[in-house]
Amino acid sequence: MRGELTGFSLTHGQVFVTARSSIHDTKTKYPTMEGQIRVNVDEASDSPSAEIRVDMRDFDAGDWLKNRKLRSDLQPEKHPTALFRLTALEGVTPRQDGKLEATAVGILSWRGREVPIRARGHGRIERQSIEAQAEFELDVRTLGVEPPKLLMFKVESTVLVQVELRARAQ
Repeated sequence: MRGELTGFSLTHGQVFVTARSSIHDTKTKYPTMEGQIRVNVDEASDSPSAEIRVDMRDFDAGDWLKNRKLRSDLQPEKHPTALFRLTALEGVTPRQDGKLEATAVGILSWRGREVPIRARGHGRIERQSIEAQAEFELDVRTLGVEPPKLLMFKVESTVLVQVELRARAQ
């Protein structure tokens, strides 16, 4: 049975960005997200959409030195919001634990640039709530960011981005 699109509002969300280097990985947490999701709870791949905004000014890389370096390199006061627009869910497959696996397809906009994203993840879509986790790799140069150097160690240009979110029906 096919249903209609249901609107959901984010109630919780966070993004973790792991920058890798030959010496030490740095994991930065972005805990402030907001947004809207529209999905058919009976058929998740049927025209879903979402707009999810991340406050790039609110982050923690683990210590004041890393935070200061990131603030300088990323200029979050000048570029305060990253926006992800979901355009499709592909390969939606039910798992034995009741969750779904899928690839979220969309566009990431930040720093005046747009980058196509394909994030593989899993989650649960119910009539009153959504919970989801996904991850993808991102070459920061596509967003106009040069990989930072921390002390004498250069960070790789490709970072791992992990997203967690929960939403409630409106």
